[in-house]
Amino acid sequence: MSDTELHVGQSDDRGDSTDAPQRSGAGNARRSIGVGTGRTRVIGGTLSALGLFTALVFGVGVGLRPHSTLTFSPINLTSAPPWHLGDLTVSTWIANLILGVIVLALGVEVIVRVPARGLLARFGVGAFIFMISLLLWAARVPGPSQVPFFNLTAVLLGGATIATLLVFGSLSGVLCERAGVVNIAIEGQFIAGAMVGAIVTSVTHDFFLAAGAGIVLGGLIGLLLAYLSIRYLSDQIIVGVVIVTMFAGLSSYLTSQVLTPYQNLNIGQQPPNWPIPILSKIPILGPVLFNQNAFFYVMILLVIAVSVGLFRTRWGLRVRAVGEHPRAAASVGISVEAVRYRNVVMGGAVAGLGGVAFISTHGAFQPGITSGFGYIALAAMIFGRWRPSGAVVASIIFGLSGYLGKNLQTYGVPINGYFLAMFPYLITIAVVAGLIGRVRPPAADGQPYQRD
Repeated sequence: MSDTELHVGQSDDRGDSTDAPQRSGAGNARRSIGVGTGRTRVIGGTLSALGLFTALVFGVGVGLRPHSTLTFSPINLTSAPPWHLGDLTVSTWIANLILGVIVLALGVEVIVRVPARGLLARFGVGAFIFMISLLLWAARVPGPSQVPFFNLTAVLLGGATIATLLVFGSLSGVLCERAGVVNIAIEGQFIAGAMVGAIVTSVTHDFFLAAGAGIVLGGLIGLLLAYLSIRYLSDQIIVGVVIVTMFAGLSSYLTSQVLTPYQNLNIGQQPPNWPIPILSKIPILGPVLFNQNAFFYVMILLVIAVSVGLFRTRWGLRVRAVGEHPRAAASVGISVEAVRYRNVVMGGAVAGLGGVAFISTHGAFQPGITSGFGYIALAAMIFGRWRPSGAVVASIIFGLSGYLGKNLQTYGVPINGYFLAMFPYLITIAVVAGLIGRVRPPAADGQPYQRD
């Protein structure tokens, strides 16, 4: 590969995408520093606010009497149960005061030190601690909750189920947008993968065949998106929305006309878990990370593969070059159209596999079962700055918030259930609106390319 090509494709992997090469280096540096510092201050301020809120409202505000109990036994897990860990009862105000101080310290450290690395990891830790303190407050005794405890392992398992789907979707977005094509159609690919996965597993009782069918169908949808966006230069966002609408309507029609009268095509089977010896028996984390089905492990391998491929290989350098400045990439012999076609098809295949993974843990297919998670996956990708590792952190946060939004009403939280269900989508709006700091996509993201 030529030095020119290397220069074109190079981007700052630690931060936002670099600007187009025609801009001055000094201007780039000033803009990068400004954007990075602003994002750091916003995240630091958010963590500080969460810490103060936790300490004062969830801690001091509950008084001295209440206590909270944590349990650690996974629900409905009969294979390879973890080593037993007894219940833990703590004073609610002391525990939340300590947790609030920890989150506050994280926020102050971010503001003061302005770290160049690990910013999303700090935010993820702070958000996770805040959610734990919220559960301690909700399950306190005496308190409004009819459930006098909360099961930490069950919460993590529920969040991991949603996060797995979001990781598949955000990886699909990363593959497409790093090459310069916006993939709004992720939700449609989820729907198609979930529907075909339900049908194939019901007929064949084989999740490997279902995964293959989901990959093929998702790839074909990606090919349709690529063909319309690259060959005919159609607006990528409009094409993506049309694809989502088409498959949402098609899934409703097929459910009412095929899956409902022929219920043997929609049994709702679930794949077995593959426990990893010894590791699966670790309390709390063992059932969450090491006693999952094959789709979870494939998701982890895909995160590693995409991360290494994008930032450590010649293929990844070409992809990033096309996403940053396609004309400069073409000038050194890179086929922009071919790179974009391949990446969009691969992204669609990953999203289709994600749909099969989702239906494997949710049983029978129903219209609307994916609940708009394709759009939340796009928000996770943006929050993660178009990087697989950042998207994983964001997906975990969204996954836990989505699970809690659906289950907090069990604990008697004095908030209407409809508002709790809006919780993950409100976070999505906050991310897309830039409330956690502005991020820049690849410079040519969403821009059609025409040869001279």
